[in-house]
Amino acid sequence: MKNICFLILLCFITIVFGLRRDVQGDNRTVYEDRTRIMQEKLKKAMQDLKREIKIDVKVEDGGTITGNVKSKRMKYPEDVVVFIEEIGDNDYPAPEQHGMIGQFDRTFVPHVIAVQKGTVIDFPNSDLVRHNVFSPQDSCKQFNLGTYDVGVVKEVTFDKSCQVPILCNVHAEMSAFVTVFNNPYFVVTLRDGNFEIDNIPPGNYTLKTWHEKLKSVTQEVRVETGKTTDVSFVLKKKK
Repeated sequence: MKNICFLILLCFITIVFGLRRDVQGDNRTVYEDRTRIMQEKLKKAMQDLKREIKIDVKVEDGGTITGNVKSKRMKYPEDVVVFIEEIGDNDYPAPEQHGMIGQFDRTFVPHVIAVQKGTVIDFPNSDLVRHNVFSPQDSCKQFNLGTYDVGVVKEVTFDKSCQVPILCNVHAEMSAFVTVFNNPYFVVTLRDGNFEIDNIPPGNYTLKTWHEKLKSVTQEVRVETGKTTDVSFVLKKKK
């Protein structure tokens, strides 16, 4: 995460200082080429940001849940969060690692991040315009970081297990979601809809899904020592 953060900062500084140099100089073509390359690197770095922040759990003789999510409403069933609702006493220490939701090209990246309760998330403004970061007043975790300049980083600790919408009152088209869980047994699907949760203590569990536009689905699963349980979900659009 530190390497990605450093690359984001480096690319951002290069773009901003390149812009200032362009104002003072005549070599516009060189500037535009350099800026385009840095913007591409910055975009790639933002896309590589982790979408799951949780502690590493090691369980002797644990089992694994794998599966796939499909939906007729989505060509690519990504950003579906699959999670075990409750496991043991559901009391786990918060991760030391910070999460990150960047602001780039008037977009929050990543759009969905799943974190363990107690996680700190950084909100760097890596764009070339000012942004505001806040959650709605009816959200289970309400905050407003205000409007802040490019290059500024602000942070929020997510200490409640719930789903938190993230918005920008400067750009209404911007949105993201922070999904917060009591335990580390969750995963966010990629474009293929596949998922895997491992190191699960043997037992019976309730597996659930969350997506901003699709109905949540619940399925009971049994995890056995050293075995893999395969699960499939077909999600329908919310009414």
